[in-house]
Amino acid sequence: MGLTSEQVHWIGGSAFVLVALALIAYESGTWQRPWLRWSLPVLLVAYALESFADLWVHGAAQPLDYGPESAQHLLQGAAVLIAGVVEALRLRERLRAAAFGLVLPAALLVVAGVFWWHAQHDAGVAPDLLMAQHRAFAISLTVAALARALSLIPRLAERGFALAWLLPLLVFGLQLLVYTEQPGPMHAGH
Repeated sequence: MGLTSEQVHWIGGSAFVLVALALIAYESGTWQRPWLRWSLPVLLVAYALESFADLWVHGAAQPLDYGPESAQHLLQGAAVLIAGVVEALRLRERLRAAAFGLVLPAALLVVAGVFWWHAQHDAGVAPDLLMAQHRAFAISLTVAALARALSLIPRLAERGFALAWLLPLLVFGLQLLVYTEQPGPMHAGH
């Protein structure tokens, strides 16, 4: 496909923003379309497939020294694929045990961990910028995971946690949308 790393982040960010907004609308009672609930497992499975196809998605635009990152993307993909399938089975009421609700927070924590320790490819920009962006992703996903886990407690779900976990997920999507590998004005010409 030949997409740059930035383009992949922006496409992913768009998907996360759309799904987070759709689920916020659903959970808040603003837009009560039952199919909206399916956007989460679809997003997770799509994210997994993109992670597995990452080398193909980048094609000739694949960054140099991309091996360690590619391995991390496979780990992310496996975690979110499992979570997507479990969430779909929970929606179909095939998995009813409350413990299955913890699969999504666990997957979000795996992805957050990958972002926290993300291998950085040479993007021609200060590695500190890339690291700061990925750590911000990790923080947003960690908060989302913890809030999602707390939302499984009925008393907390009634107090808004069923909706609250979607806010850091939305922030994560927005962070992906502003992701950059371009040198800022202070770095121009260096």
